[in-house]
Amino acid sequence: MKQSLETDRLIIRPMMESDFDSYLTYAQDIQVMAFIREVGTVEEIREHFNGYMGTWKGEENIWMGAAVTLKESRALIGDIGFRYRDKASEIIEIGYKFNRHYHGCGYGYEAMEAFVELIKQGWPVHKLVAYADPENTASVRLMEKLGLKKEGHFASHYKLGNRWTDEVAYGLVV
Repeated sequence: MKQSLETDRLIIRPMMESDFDSYLTYAQDIQVMAFIREVGTVEEIREHFNGYMGTWKGEENIWMGAAVTLKESRALIGDIGFRYRDKASEIIEIGYKFNRHYHGCGYGYEAMEAFVELIKQGWPVHKLVAYADPENTASVRLMEKLGLKKEGHFASHYKLGNRWTDEVAYGLVV
């Protein structure tokens, strides 16, 4: 992401080195990461964070991430991103995670609604997809609010830590 995008309450912008401490706060939070991946070491979290910086060239399966900050305070409250799941078919996967102290405030929807419009304008895309553990009801509600429709439910689909979990797939032809 080369430029900033503003909504009523948020600024969505490229991730910066100075964001790392705030990012680390929610990337180490077991409640935030419960449906994403196990909480890693600081070095592993740094590796994920570093992947969000720099110029994204539209490579398949490489995430392009962006910082979500509050307009008033400029505080980093989360990150959103996308990647080509299948570039030849123009299928883009979207994802998001937010500091739990900002859950339930509508920030996820506000950020993703604007971000999806940016994706549609800036990248060849036929379909948007998103995935979640069906127990992550907040994420499922967000996908549905964005207009994505449930397309599949995969039982015992991936291993998260020591447990196998289901996964639901959502999609939207744009």
